[in-house]
Amino acid sequence: MWPDNETDRDFLNFTGVADTVAEIIVQAKGRPISIGVSGAWGVGKSSMIKLVHRSLTQRSGKGKGDFIFVEFNAWLYQGYDDARAALMEVIGEKLTAEAAKRQKGLDKAKEFVERIQWFRLAKLVAGSAVALHAGIPPVGLLGELYGVGKELFGGEVTADAVEKAGKVAGEVKDAASGLLAAKRKKSPPQEIHALRDSFEKTLEAMEVTLVILIDDLDRCLPETTISTLEAIRLFLFLKNTAFVIAADDAMIKYAVRRHFPDVTDELVINYFDKLIQLPIRVPPLGTQEVRAYMMLLYVENSGLEENVKEEIRSGICKQLGQTWQGKRVDRAFMQTLHDKFDHELVGQFDTADRLAHLMTTASGIVGNPLLIKRFLNALAIRMAISNAHGVGVDETVLAKMLLFERIGNPKAYAELTKAVTESGDGKPAFLSEWEEKANAGQEVPLQAPWDDPFVREWLTLPPRIADRDLRGVLYVSREHAPLISPQD
Repeated sequence: MWPDNETDRDFLNFTGVADTVAEIIVQAKGRPISIGVSGAWGVGKSSMIKLVHRSLTQRSGKGKGDFIFVEFNAWLYQGYDDARAALMEVIGEKLTAEAAKRQKGLDKAKEFVERIQWFRLAKLVAGSAVALHAGIPPVGLLGELYGVGKELFGGEVTADAVEKAGKVAGEVKDAASGLLAAKRKKSPPQEIHALRDSFEKTLEAMEVTLVILIDDLDRCLPETTISTLEAIRLFLFLKNTAFVIAADDAMIKYAVRRHFPDVTDELVINYFDKLIQLPIRVPPLGTQEVRAYMMLLYVENSGLEENVKEEIRSGICKQLGQTWQGKRVDRAFMQTLHDKFDHELVGQFDTADRLAHLMTTASGIVGNPLLIKRFLNALAIRMAISNAHGVGVDETVLAKMLLFERIGNPKAYAELTKAVTESGDGKPAFLSEWEEKANAGQEVPLQAPWDDPFVREWLTLPPRIADRDLRGVLYVSREHAPLISPQD
């Protein structure tokens, strides 16, 4: 099994792009910069962020600048805290901790944190005042206190209500006590300017560049997305800062359109573009990259020594950098990297080779690394069920059937399973003529629900299954369809 988590080990030959991003930040030499890493869900944005982090860490303190990092995931705070305030606090806490460790700029960092606390207070008071003026109960602790007050003064006063009022009032007092100390007499515009100035002076005193890595922004609800972008805007274009923001730009534009429903499409595009100085799109995977990725996943899940796995990974990424010259990553190449692959792993390389093109072109996957990984995980689970029950399913047959189940027309898949269960030997004999013609390069006349280009390519995928007993395959795949025998 393979986890969905991002990694700083490059399985997709993204290191070249990540190193370029890192070098751009280094060459900025403290000038502010914002970089957007865009791409659809699951294409590897988070891993790209990790690779940029690793690349900059390798450069840090070696004559190419000194960097400290803040990793912020707005999705984690959604529903628990205001994303804007959370980002400011995460930055403040990081700067304070680093200043104390480096013994540089600690006073400046503490002053910066105090100003953040003032913003917390301003948000609390302003938000509640606006809500009350509009006739809407305020949120948070003040909302609770407001509700208790209505209960006390609008109805019968009970001992429980009095006790509850005292408790909530105490919580409000505790929550606001640290914020009240930070209250100033300046106007909000003056405080914003002072906050930005304090931030710059802190970084200058610490002699560092702060790299803020924003991830999973496209998972958030529109309100959280906009709140985080507004917080980013507060710190943008300040000296010694670099923002690397990973997000699906289509989702960001959707959030902007939802939040500002009256703006034109041009303004929606401009909103995000003005935040990003340098847009970088995660490269899509071609058949070579998909095949190499699947083979690397199989290697990662094998019993090979870790140093051997790393040598293979490095060799594959180097080869991928030369595929434009016609060089391939296939089973033959894999066996030049290591001469002691076991029979099972070699068979898995063959599976990757057969599936790579469909994984790249099929509309349900289109080379998406996360979807490929989930497909292989489903295949691994079903093979484990097969082994546990002694079914003895052929992995290549199971992979072909799983691919149809995931990508093919559901009605066609239902007809296929029905043909298997109704036959006496579990063989879908009706596929025989289709497979014969497809593999001979002849036209295959298909009617609905089979008239799909995917089906024609799937028919050519080895092995042929018209003469295979597929009852075992359906048995380990019955999470989606029950196995019903002809007798039943």
